Amino acid sequence: MPVFIFHKGRLIAREDRPARSTRAASDLPAPAVQSFAAYPSPIDDRTISSHRQRDRDLHASGSYDPRDTPAEFRRARHGRRKHAKRGPAEP
Repeated sequence: MPVFIFHKGRLIAREDRPARSTRAASDLPAPAVQSFAAYPSPIDDRTISSHRQRDRDLHASGSYDPRDTPAEFRRARHGRRKHAKRGPAEP
C-alpha cells in the first residue's frame, strides 16, 4: 500500500520525495575554531598564546592594532595621510 506525504503543499508518494540536502551533520551552529601561533610579547616577553591574551597585552601597553579599527577610521586616516603628502607648502 503506497504512503503519501505532504511536501511543499502538495501530496506526493513518499518514494517520490526529493532527497534532503546534505548540509552539516546538524543544523545547529558550530563555533569557529581558529589556530593562534604563540609569540613573545614585544612589551614584556611573556608568551602570548590566545587572542584574549593579545588583546590584554595591547590594552596594558596602551597600544592598538590598526587592523582592529573600524573601516571608517582607516579611510579617514588614509585621507589625512594623502592630504599631508601633497608637497611642500608655498611661502
